[in-house]
Amino acid sequence: MKNSIYIILGILLLSSCASLNKRQFSADAMNEKLVTLDRDSITLSQILEKNKGKQIFAQVFASYCPVSQDSFDDVLKFQKENPEKVYIFFSVDHSYYDWKRGLKYVKPKGQFYYIPKKGDGALGKFLKLKSIPRFLKINEQGEIEVYKTSKVSEKLK
Repeated sequence: MKNSIYIILGILLLSSCASLNKRQFSADAMNEKLVTLDRDSITLSQILEKNKGKQIFAQVFASYCPVSQDSFDDVLKFQKENPEKVYIFFSVDHSYYDWKRGLKYVKPKGQFYYIPKKGDGALGKFLKLKSIPRFLKINEQGEIEVYKTSKVSEKLK
């Protein structure tokens, strides 16, 4: 009986760790409609295709979030140390207008997109988006190398 409990606990532990090591975006996440600065519709698939062959540093943030705002200085430093990367920022602001208004306070430069469905859409659910800021590292083939980290660190290089 004791061995059965250890086996079950081991399986649960391994399966929970596997969810933190996702390598590919789901089809639903890839096809969710995001919004560009010009208010055009774009999918994550199109964004990744546009940046194919490049290493991507991605951040999910909200312009109103103090923790996100504090992270921008770290992102700026990271950008200066790693200019070869593509920088993509996904916002979960309350509205498109709040996002556009808040961008004047965002210091890092890069590609900016708004996630209208926030954590309730396919991308938010895939990312298990519960807190921000959130950072990801995506390799040249569009595979996720770092699925979840809440701060800029060496593992994003």
